[in-house]
Amino acid sequence: MKGNIIGQAVLQSYLSLGYFMNSLARTICLTLVILAIPIQTAAAENLPVINIHSSNDMSLEDEYQFGNIIASSIRKQLPLWNDLAALKFIKDLTQPLISRSQLSKKNTQIFLIHDGKINAFAAPGGIIGINTGLIEQAGSVDELVAVLAHEVAHLSLRHYVQTQAQEKAQAPLYLGAFIASIWLAGNVNGDIGEAGIYATQSALQRNQLSYSRRHEREADRIGFDLMYQSPFDITHMQRLLQRLQSPYVQDSPQWEWARSHPINNERVADISQRILISQQSQTEHGFDLGFDLLKIYQAMALSGLASPSVNQLMQKFDPLANHYSTLIAFSEALVNQNSGKLVLANQQLQGLVLKQPNETLIWYSWMQSLLTQKQAQTVLKQLTLRKLNRRDNSLSLWIKALALRQNTQPRAAVNVLLALLDDHPTWILGWRTLAEWGAEDQRLQLNHMAQSRWHLLRGEAKLALKQAQYASQQQTDSQAGSVSEQQQKALTLLADQARFN
Repeated sequence: MKGNIIGQAVLQSYLSLGYFMNSLARTICLTLVILAIPIQTAAAENLPVINIHSSNDMSLEDEYQFGNIIASSIRKQLPLWNDLAALKFIKDLTQPLISRSQLSKKNTQIFLIHDGKINAFAAPGGIIGINTGLIEQAGSVDELVAVLAHEVAHLSLRHYVQTQAQEKAQAPLYLGAFIASIWLAGNVNGDIGEAGIYATQSALQRNQLSYSRRHEREADRIGFDLMYQSPFDITHMQRLLQRLQSPYVQDSPQWEWARSHPINNERVADISQRILISQQSQTEHGFDLGFDLLKIYQAMALSGLASPSVNQLMQKFDPLANHYSTLIAFSEALVNQNSGKLVLANQQLQGLVLKQPNETLIWYSWMQSLLTQKQAQTVLKQLTLRKLNRRDNSLSLWIKALALRQNTQPRAAVNVLLALLDDHPTWILGWRTLAEWGAEDQRLQLNHMAQSRWHLLRGEAKLALKQAQYASQQQTDSQAGSVSEQQQKALTLLADQARFN
């Protein structure tokens, strides 16, 4: 279904830095962005040259260290959806943008926040967060990419650091309150934590208008260029702006930010002119079917219902869409899988894979169905065949690790999981799984080392150090990794936390 949904709830707090902290998922937005599109040219050579040492307050290395602390707080405090298939989809969308920016793929971290509110954020150190509500309500994959492109631009331009350079007197407030506002909400009385967040928000808002317009002009120009150079339809950026002008947005009490930073006709005209200058024709992006499959997959995975119906999964899709029948069949298979009709679900998913061999989510769901039926050998055979057609490396590795584990090949399973974690070292669910496998197999050094990595990713440096020390006292395990290196990482995090907090 193309660009038709964001409507009613339309990107509330869209393009803002939001943290949903406690059990009630309070939403406190530290607004960093506003859409304002200047007219330049849509060419790569117009990307500004960024002086990475332009700020005396934070070097590029410091920014990424600071970002790691923020990321650890996100993992500890926010309700994350750590599904590897969903993360891979968003990363695949973001990668063309990152590769054309000044960001490093290695240092970019993407988070999926399990929250129905429509929101996205960018934070120092290459952090991008996407609410599941944004995925659910986006009218097309290109509309979602328009959000991602804007956030990537902010990160590439290092706007947070530039702000600190401009506001040197308040730099300690920005650094200290940024972290404290995350930690307070999760670790002390909710009211106190919330007060800390509001204090931070107030400090930021007092100075926002003095610099945000210039930063937003830069981010919008660069975001447009990144999207233009990537295989996406830039006309969806215009559609998004037009929707943000709707009376509902302007009149809604939830859109205080929109009223203080109105999206006017001039801005829409600017982006329209840029589209005309670009001479790019409207395209049908190849991820459209995949994006709709992701919405169904997400709805099933995050449903609070014991077994949502096909109608509930399909209620937001256009019956006239070309691939509507595929979405129906996928929904039916997931419903059958969820309700225990595994043989039928397996047959349905296998049939869909034959019809849609390039849709990773269908194949991945089929493999999960086979594993649920304890058909590990069939999964391993299918993995071999899959390599002949297409390489979904991260998902294939995860499925292979689970299949080997089920096929009583524990060391081989650990090897495959370690290969996956080598490519995705911040995937916290993987380290948790490795710790569980180590405990089940009485491999204590492997267990403690995996626990240490898990704690480290959550910002729990002392616990990470303690687990690494426990690991040092156990029998050496060749698959556990370097204990001394892990201890050093924990000590480094302790030092960074003391420095930035």
